[in-house]
Amino acid sequence: MKNVIIVGATGATGSQLMQQLLNDMTVENIYVVHYRPTPFVHQNKVTEIIIDLANFNDLNIEAEIDFAYCCLGTTRKKAGSLAAFRQVDKDYIVNFGSWVANNTKAQLHVISAVGANTKSVSSYLQTKGETEQLLRQLPLTALYLYQPTLLHGKRDEFRLMEAFAYYPLAILSLFPVPLLKQQKPIGIDQLANSMYQLSQQVTSGYHVISSLEIQQY
Repeated sequence: MKNVIIVGATGATGSQLMQQLLNDMTVENIYVVHYRPTPFVHQNKVTEIIIDLANFNDLNIEAEIDFAYCCLGTTRKKAGSLAAFRQVDKDYIVNFGSWVANNTKAQLHVISAVGANTKSVSSYLQTKGETEQLLRQLPLTALYLYQPTLLHGKRDEFRLMEAFAYYPLAILSLFPVPLLKQQKPIGIDQLANSMYQLSQQVTSGYHVISSLEIQQY
């Protein structure tokens, strides 16, 4: 029986991943860490922990954690500023990764983005690249970084740029060119399923899961 921990469980990908974890008979306990109550609080397997995500040092779990999932992510528009965006997509994620590294031997599965690069002219991709770089420096048993392209699927919010970019990218990805095929929009369900399926493997080390690989799920 396995114990897992997840942050970002109420987001689009996190919610779908939660359903798979709840249905997995080999998962005994799911520790949902969030900054406010979630819809999962009444599930039998779930232990909900409300903390300030800026301070994971306050997190105390006595059970041995087998898998850790980070589905945190926002947009600059939703966050309100670049600084607020970087706090969620970099600081919170790295703080969680540090907690996992220092308190468990768990695999850590983190959503990043295709094109993540510390030298990118895009503040979004630069932040993702910095986050990946900092996570790689942690003494984790295993680190999985998922790099999807544009995500599509059911969300609680409407994202205009995603809707605008979906069809051009979908059409371009039909051409038999690897670089274009990698730009094919990824279903949120595919990303959640890839995180769940790959966490079933007993592995160690550092793994980057490309958009093309995620498309297989």
